[in-house]
Amino acid sequence: MDTRITIAVSFLLLVGCGTGGDLAQEYEAAFTDPEVARIYTRMMETMAPDRGWERARYLEFDWAIGNTTRHHRWDRWEGDVRYEVETQGQNLVALFNANEPTVGRVWLDGVELEGQDAEERLAGAYRAHINDSYWLIMPYKWADPGVTTQYLGEQTDAAGQSWEVVELAFTEDTGLTPQNRYHAFVNPTTGLMERWHHFSNADADPSPSDWTDWQQYGPIQLAENRRTDGAVRIHFPHLRVETSVPEGVFDPPAN
Repeated sequence: MDTRITIAVSFLLLVGCGTGGDLAQEYEAAFTDPEVARIYTRMMETMAPDRGWERARYLEFDWAIGNTTRHHRWDRWEGDVRYEVETQGQNLVALFNANEPTVGRVWLDGVELEGQDAEERLAGAYRAHINDSYWLIMPYKWADPGVTTQYLGEQTDAAGQSWEVVELAFTEDTGLTPQNRYHAFVNPTTGLMERWHHFSNADADPSPSDWTDWQQYGPIQLAENRRTDGAVRIHFPHLRVETSVPEGVFDPPAN
């Protein structure tokens, strides 16, 4: 696997459900750059009208690349996560809370692990959840604490497509890899982020991905595919978004 793909990025902010208020005014206060506030306000109104992101409590998603698929079930409000993956022919299930990821339970082929093995598997599950979630919902997270943004202006690519470009960076104490940074390319026609460039550090070459096939899931839109040079690199074969948590999704696996 291309090591640039497994990006342990940024933290996951758990946002409660709010009501009322003017988004433009809120984002003007959240961003020091008024151009970023303008772009983000329109993007949020396009992706998640009527404060859809705040109402999107429960996310199910499968992150897939090649022969690997990782299954995530996530209560954004409470932080509860169920993570499942096949590893070396065995089925691993982890239950933990993203707010306190070192506390949780792990099963391998139905047998609960303990001690150092459980700790290491739990840490790996948390890293995968952070990484995979960011690949899914990064456009929603520009206003998170610890994220710094800068408007880079308008750019036109070789195909003649115009973009408005915003740089995202992180403060030193933010997330697992604060040295990462991103250039977000927003299509001024659709209002959606349809491309990003990931930089592993300030001096790195960009790793580009196009965010394609935006679809409605519950109260929000999500992009189903990440393409590089036209080919699907990462995709989400299963997506589900609900305003409430389905019963039993965080129960321990049956013996």
